[in-house]
Amino acid sequence: MPTSPTSSHSARDEDAPAASVGHAAGADRAAGSEHGTADLLRGARRAFVLALVCVAILAPVLLALVRWPQWWAWIAPEQTPMTWLQSVALMLAAAGSAVIFLRLRLRGEPLRTTRAWLVLAVGFTALAVDERFALHERVRDGVLAPRDISLPFLPWVGAGDFLLLGVALVGLLLLPMVLRAVRADPGARVALLVGVAVSVLAVGIDSIDPATWTVQEERLQQTVEEILELVAGLCFLAAVGLRLTLALEDDGDALSTQRR
Repeated sequence: MPTSPTSSHSARDEDAPAASVGHAAGADRAAGSEHGTADLLRGARRAFVLALVCVAILAPVLLALVRWPQWWAWIAPEQTPMTWLQSVALMLAAAGSAVIFLRLRLRGEPLRTTRAWLVLAVGFTALAVDERFALHERVRDGVLAPRDISLPFLPWVGAGDFLLLGVALVGLLLLPMVLRAVRADPGARVALLVGVAVSVLAVGIDSIDPATWTVQEERLQQTVEEILELVAGLCFLAAVGLRLTLALEDDGDALSTQRR
């Protein structure tokens, strides 16, 4: 039996509200999922930073207590649990930087805007290897110090103790490029700047000739320096980790947009 035009229009009119309700429900679900992902990532960022703060506080305390009354034994010298922990933080920062670099390149970003992450990956790796194997100390003690090689315009620096000053100078020259790479994330930018400031302080303390200190003063000075190096490494790890979570949030937003 043929359907009348009036009944056909009525059926379409009845289906239209149902379709609208379905689209609205789908949009609400997508929006709820997007907000849930954003909340999850914000919580993860806070927990990540809190965990690093706990490591920065608890690690030196525990290392000192374990070797008490020789509280400096696992902190002040090279190739100790403290320097191992520093190298781990730096290697994690290097791995995170490499992941960010590869992600940006796969998304079609040019090398000009992504090279900072490659530089960070290489730099953090080099610093981690130096911390783990005390490379610049070996060069200082085995090559420079025996030959009394020093910088006359830095009279407070001991023979051979200027190597880290050169590394710090290179890092400061590269800082503007790195800051541009993290400008999208204020938290990462703050963590990076704090890490740089603490690193400069640690290098400054390290550059003072230990011959000008008593044994007890040198132990305290080296302990403070190593703690600052740990804090700096954890700050760099925080900067990289926060930027990486922001990238994950961007990927989640893009996926939600595609599903809509």
